[in-house]
Amino acid sequence: MTPPQKFRAAAMLDRDGNLNEDVEYLADPERLVLLPNAARAVRMLNQEGVAAVLTTNQSGIPRGLLTEETLALIHEKLNAMLAAEGAHLDGIYHAPALPDAGDPRRKPMPGMYHDAVRDLGLQGLPAYSIGDRSLDVEFGLNFGGKGIRVLTGTQVKADIQFDLAHLYEERKRHRVFVEETIFDAVHRLLADLILDAAPENFYLRKKFGHLQKTANDVATERERGNRVVLVNGCFDLLHGGHVSYLEDARALGDRLVLAVNSSASIARLKGNGRPLMPEAERMVLLASLRHVDYLTVFHEDSADYVLETLKPDIHAKGTDYRDDNVPELQTSRRLGIETRIAGNPKENSSRDIIDVVMERARAGIL
Repeated sequence: MTPPQKFRAAAMLDRDGNLNEDVEYLADPERLVLLPNAARAVRMLNQEGVAAVLTTNQSGIPRGLLTEETLALIHEKLNAMLAAEGAHLDGIYHAPALPDAGDPRRKPMPGMYHDAVRDLGLQGLPAYSIGDRSLDVEFGLNFGGKGIRVLTGTQVKADIQFDLAHLYEERKRHRVFVEETIFDAVHRLLADLILDAAPENFYLRKKFGHLQKTANDVATERERGNRVVLVNGCFDLLHGGHVSYLEDARALGDRLVLAVNSSASIARLKGNGRPLMPEAERMVLLASLRHVDYLTVFHEDSADYVLETLKPDIHAKGTDYRDDNVPELQTSRRLGIETRIAGNPKENSSRDIIDVVMERARAGIL
């Protein structure tokens, strides 16, 4: 019997200019500085079941600028800095070769990816390369995956125009993306997994986007004078209370954004056995609802970061809350977002429906 895979996808992460500040030939652990939200991005990959694998070219070794021992110390410090923020790398691979050496391990050649596949059991999984240079994107394409270019490295001005022109067709095919930071890139990766699970679904393609794309859509709506309402929740088992909530919330403004908990965050909040429906299936169902104008997913246990990113006019919660006990109330007040309660009085919940089904199953009725 084949054991279940530990991961559902893989992210090959460049180091300098992506995880940490880009200094030419980093050769001293004391010069290692993490970029903002880099550890948070790696932690999100960990929580969402995506392998976080460091892949770094290290031509400084054959150039005599650092040794293998020094590199090990740098990566030891990197691991410690990530661990301090609850994150970890699942593998570290480096290519100690000059650009013209022909070493198959050196990016954009796929050698480090193949080593990670062998060591970590990543066979057949969707895989992405995230980094700040053209070769990081080409690395992803060369191993048959996708590439996400971030704009935090020192080489951006030197080759971003090359990327945009050379990889235009790949971007049209949704195999290459450009994001501001590694944190945005991880949001893009996780959203792309959902879209690829239902590639032909019209409503999902029309309404669903990762958090930063949705933020851009919200900003455009507000520029047009539209009032934007945000609702959030698990929506694990859609029922009449959900429909009433969404309908009433949509009536509070001109556009409705639905932010849905990821499966990993639902498992943390609800416990074993939840969610009942896979992430992509929940998104397809919710995208079909006429009251929903925009749909996104979030990976934290509260919607505070969603509010900070989207900045809607109104945050609407269901009738299981009161005006004074909404978890994100302080964030809304700080941002000047109005909090409203929407929907009919709550008479049932997903948990109630699950209990009824289980009782009937135990009684032999189902």
